[in-house]
Amino acid sequence: MVLIALVYGVSVRHEFVFDDTSLVVDNELVELPLSRAHELLTGTDRGISYRPLRILSYMVDYRIAGGRDPAVFHASNLVVHGLATLALHALALLLVGSPGGAFAAAALFAVHPLGSEAVVYVAGRRDLLCALFVLLALWCWCRMLLTDRGADSASSASRAPGAVLRIVLLGGMIACTILAMAAKEMAVVLPVLALVLAVALRHDDRRSGDATHAWGALGVSVTALLGVGLWLYGGVIVSSLAKAGDGALAPQPALTLRVLGRYLRLAIWPSDLLADYRRFAFPLPESAVDGGAVVAALAIVLVAGSGAFLLRRGSIAGAGLLWFVVALLPVAQIVPYGEIVSEHNAYLALCGLALAAGRAVTVGSRSRPRLVAATVVALVAALGVRSHLRALDWKNNLTLWRATVATAPRSVRGQYNLAIATLGEGDVIGARKALEQARELAPDDRDVLLTSATLALRLGDFDAAERFARRAVELGRDGRAYTALGWALVSQGNAPGAIESFETAIGLGENSGDARRGLARARSRGDSS
Repeated sequence: MVLIALVYGVSVRHEFVFDDTSLVVDNELVELPLSRAHELLTGTDRGISYRPLRILSYMVDYRIAGGRDPAVFHASNLVVHGLATLALHALALLLVGSPGGAFAAAALFAVHPLGSEAVVYVAGRRDLLCALFVLLALWCWCRMLLTDRGADSASSASRAPGAVLRIVLLGGMIACTILAMAAKEMAVVLPVLALVLAVALRHDDRRSGDATHAWGALGVSVTALLGVGLWLYGGVIVSSLAKAGDGALAPQPALTLRVLGRYLRLAIWPSDLLADYRRFAFPLPESAVDGGAVVAALAIVLVAGSGAFLLRRGSIAGAGLLWFVVALLPVAQIVPYGEIVSEHNAYLALCGLALAAGRAVTVGSRSRPRLVAATVVALVAALGVRSHLRALDWKNNLTLWRATVATAPRSVRGQYNLAIATLGEGDVIGARKALEQARELAPDDRDVLLTSATLALRLGDFDAAERFARRAVELGRDGRAYTALGWALVSQGNAPGAIESFETAIGLGENSGDARRGLARARSRGDSS
């Protein structure tokens, strides 16, 4: 926890950024009293909350802070990350073969920069909670598989506590499985991870002679996992499968290979971390097989192949390597969705690499303990510094998007959000420059065009405002576009055209008040003329 505080403690002074606005600042569910938490899971007018455990945790933060104090929400992220690190340490103590190896695994996981987005971004709470309960469920699973030597020969009196322990572990595994799924649908990989760990432990001297109860617990947990998953995310699954029928974002298998390759590279060399990996920021393949995909495929085969080889020999390092690959498959664009890569998605996968590293430390310490210890200390220090610097990028929207466009100048969303942030700071020239970059990359992006129209109005360039607004209208009947066009026209003195635009906007359901204010002004100017 001290290590986490040193690396990430600065985030307690951060603001809400990006999706935190919709999830916390503008989310009425956060204000619900805890006595009404059940409404997150019932068919009320709000419906079933998506990822309800995350929302519940925000409700707790709201009560602790007495409002939406970002310091409390960020501090809670650090607490959950600390608990996940302790859970990984507990699992590593069962698996890697030495206390030193377990400590190294936990320390590397605690400070790895690829996990920093989940830790310092309040919206990343879903990944923290999901990983925490997956780790606890797997600890219960491994603990059920493993027993102390001599247990089989113990007396019937001494076996009674063992039966109670099995019941506790069974209940714990089922409960943690349900909580993991309630945090994020990524928990669907839990049964596969359990099987991989079971294979690694098949020759362990501590393995129970009769593990029927463990396999029964896994069966019940899988049933609960699927049931809760379909209940909470059934609509999302159907929507994703429907989009899959429309085709991938780019040719396959190159896209999936590149995505997996990106996660792997960031796990090994986390230099250029990003908050945006959409089109332009992340180069999409143009063919089913290209050079980048081939390189990524070779790297993935090396990791998975090494994992399979080590797993056959009963090494937990092999299980850890396969864990990393398996945990990333649900977010590898096999089923397409908008966010091509998201660093917070790698948080659970990092647990597998940490276990593999912990086992390597255990083995290496047998012959070169001082060298291994020095290497771990240096690696943890280097990763910790990188994570601390990355945490500073997430201070507020301005610092976040400045860092994003500095790393990926072709990020349309980065340039657009930087324009919004700089405009909020009163830097009109900086906002205009960022919007020009965004329009150059994506000339038909409606949000960019509408913000460009608004900024042009602010600068008194009414012709440019009209041009941007009309282009937005040409992209489809959108109330916001007609509202922007109305303001451009009324500013030019074209009251009839403005009235027509504002009325069209209102007819399309644009009830923001901006369209109605514009309509009143246009009619006033029309009457006075």
